[in-house]
Amino acid sequence: MLRRSWQESSINNEPQNQSQDLFAQVVDATKVAIAGAADAYRDTFDDFKRSLPSFDEVVHQAMRMPGAEVNRASYLTNAIGPKHDAYTVGVAIDTTPAKAGITDKEIARMAKHSIGVEARRTTALSMAAGLPGGAAAAATIPADLIQFYAHLIRMIQKLSYLYGWRDLVHIMGEDTDMATARALVMFLGVMAGDEQADKLLGNLAARRRAGESIENLRYSLCEKWGSAKVESISLALGKRMAHRLTGQVAGKAVPVLGMVISGGISFAGFGDMAKRLHRQLKIHGA
Repeated sequence: MLRRSWQESSINNEPQNQSQDLFAQVVDATKVAIAGAADAYRDTFDDFKRSLPSFDEVVHQAMRMPGAEVNRASYLTNAIGPKHDAYTVGVAIDTTPAKAGITDKEIARMAKHSIGVEARRTTALSMAAGLPGGAAAAATIPADLIQFYAHLIRMIQKLSYLYGWRDLVHIMGEDTDMATARALVMFLGVMAGDEQADKLLGNLAARRRAGESIENLRYSLCEKWGSAKVESISLALGKRMAHRLTGQVAGKAVPVLGMVISGGISFAGFGDMAKRLHRQLKIHGA
C-alpha cells in the first residue's frame, strides 16, 4: 500500500518535474544566448571605437555634408522678411539685425524658432538611424554622428547671423578655410559648456566691440595664441563626443527602442547645446 502510494505520487509529480526542468533549460539557454549576444555586441563596439574618427575629422566631414552651409542673406530674408519690409531686411543683411532695428525680443524669437526647426530635423534623422538595432546599428553611428554635428554647424551659422557675427564662420564645402574650422570648434565648445570656449568668445566679442575687424579676429584664431586655445577645446570636445557615443551605441542595441533612445539623446543634446550658445551670444553678440 505504501509502495503504491509512493508510485502514484511520483506519477502525479512527473509532469510538474518535467515542467520545472523545461523551465530551467529555457532559462539556461536564454542566459547563454544573452551572454553570446553581449559578447558579440561588445566586440563590435570595441572594433567600432577603434575605427571612430577623431573629433576634428567629424567636424571636417560635417562641414562637407550637403546642406551644412547656411546662406546668410537667404536665412535672414526668411527669418526677418515675414514681419518687416524689404528695406529693413536689406539693412540687416548689410549690417546686423540689431542695427536694422530688430528688437532683442524679436531676435530671440527667431533664434528659438530656428533651434526648434534644426532640433526636429536632427532628431528625425537620428531616430531613423536607430531603427536597425543590435550590433549592426553601430555601423549607422558615424553617419548619425556626422549629421548631428552638421546640424550643430547649421545652428551655429543661424545664431551667429542673428547676433552679428557676420563672417567669422564661412562654410564653403571642400574650400572651407582653417579660420572657419577654428571658429566652429570655439562655438561647439560654447555649446558644450566649455569654459575655455566661453572665454575665447568673450575675448573676440570685446575686441570686436573695440573696433577690430572680423578678418583680424579670424586670423588670430590661426596664430599661436588662438591655435593653442582651440586645440585644448577640441580635446575636451573629443572626450564629450566619445561619452555621447557610448550612450547611443548602448541605446541602439535594442531594435525600435533604440530608435526612441537615439532620437531622445539627439533631441535633448541638440536642444541643450543650441540654447547654451543662444544664451552666450545674447551676451557676446558682435
